[in-house]
Amino acid sequence: MKDDEFVTITPNQKAKSPETADKSQDFGLIGLVVMFIILLGYNLYKGLPISDLNAMFWGYLGMSFVIKYQRERITSNLIVAIGGIVASLSALANYILTTW
Repeated sequence: MKDDEFVTITPNQKAKSPETADKSQDFGLIGLVVMFIILLGYNLYKGLPISDLNAMFWGYLGMSFVIKYQRERITSNLIVAIGGIVASLSALANYILTTW
């Protein structure tokens, strides 16, 4: 092998594949939803406000669909993105107004 070939070979080329990135994002989303459900249940049980959790969840959902819409140009992705962002901003405003 030549010296320049060592530079171009990565130890794990599978780690950079789009499928790996998609799978890691899927597992990250599953973890987010599970944690959201646990915290939501706890807050509802204790009578605590949940609008902060809703703002984070819908914000994540809305922004992830913005990226999907930019890549795929599917109208349903745009609708979900707008809905998620609006829901996130509404929940954020509700949280700020109730805790002010």
